[in-house]
Amino acid sequence: MHVKQTYPSVKRGSKNRRQMLAVLRWPFLTVAAACLIVNAAIAGPFWGIIAVLVLYIVWRLILSPDLVEYNRMSQSIKIVAWVSILLALIDILLVHSFALFVIPIVCFSGLVVSIVLFFTDLRRQKHNMLPLILFEVVSMIGSGIVLCVWKDPNNWPYIVLLSLSVLSFLSKVIVLGRDFKIELERRFHIQ
Repeated sequence: MHVKQTYPSVKRGSKNRRQMLAVLRWPFLTVAAACLIVNAAIAGPFWGIIAVLVLYIVWRLILSPDLVEYNRMSQSIKIVAWVSILLALIDILLVHSFALFVIPIVCFSGLVVSIVLFFTDLRRQKHNMLPLILFEVVSMIGSGIVLCVWKDPNNWPYIVLLSLSVLSFLSKVIVLGRDFKIELERRFHIQ
């Protein structure tokens, strides 16, 4: 029996990289603990939590990225998701005024980048379309809920995000055609 390997073989990281990450782990943890301790000592706004989240984002995206789903499109979607979480946390803990307006702008900008990355290399990226589909679905649901609940004349970012995510999803279905269904069957093991 011959098993066809669909993923590229995992390459062992260099010993120097593993040692560097082992050495860098302790300064990162020390800075995170120091931020929380200093923030608790001065009893000001909760900026220590934001600093710890930024350190975590740097660690997860730059120093120790995922081995599976490590491609340009999924990495750009992860960056948009982490930036949106960070902006929401800054708005909740510090500023209290801008997240409802800025986060959809960040999301539709990230969606534009992801769409460009998807359609510029369609042959390879159609195998990586699941993160983009999830991003589009979350964008559609989130912006639809906000448009139904938040009746403000200045909510154009949600209208743009909703229309762009719907158009992106439909364009993918139209361009890929039968391949779209095949890729979904591969991802979700649908029969």
